[in-house]
Amino acid sequence: MKSTRALLIIFSLFLIYSCEEDNADVIPDEDPVEKFLGNWKCAEDSEVYGSGYVFDVVITRNPGNSSEILIANFYHQGMNEKARALIAGNNVIIMKQTICDDTIEIEGSGKYSGGEVNLEYTAFDGADLDNVVARLYRP
Repeated sequence: MKSTRALLIIFSLFLIYSCEEDNADVIPDEDPVEKFLGNWKCAEDSEVYGSGYVFDVVITRNPGNSSEILIANFYHQGMNEKARALIAGNNVIIMKQTICDDTIEIEGSGKYSGGEVNLEYTAFDGADLDNVVARLYRP
């Protein structure tokens, strides 16, 4: 009985610790979208195009959805191209959508941590499926 109780306590502490770490950058009563807004540098590693690409992106709030952001110059497609992403705490969800005049289908996710946003997503242009890892940081 004592070993079962001890295991239950250890498991409970593990769950509590895991939940606290995921929300380390979340401040209660603060707008979770706010920390994503503004000008960023994007360092992108692509299976199709290689690594070492660094370019500017601008993140704004979607005026039609307060928990959604618009990422301009996503996948280095120009400032007029904007990808939509939902924000839930520190998590970013890039829903399946098309950009660049409906020629590139994107989808992925990411996380805000330590003042940076780390993203993993796919981009499919009808011929090549590109797996991309991107790091957004403040200039």
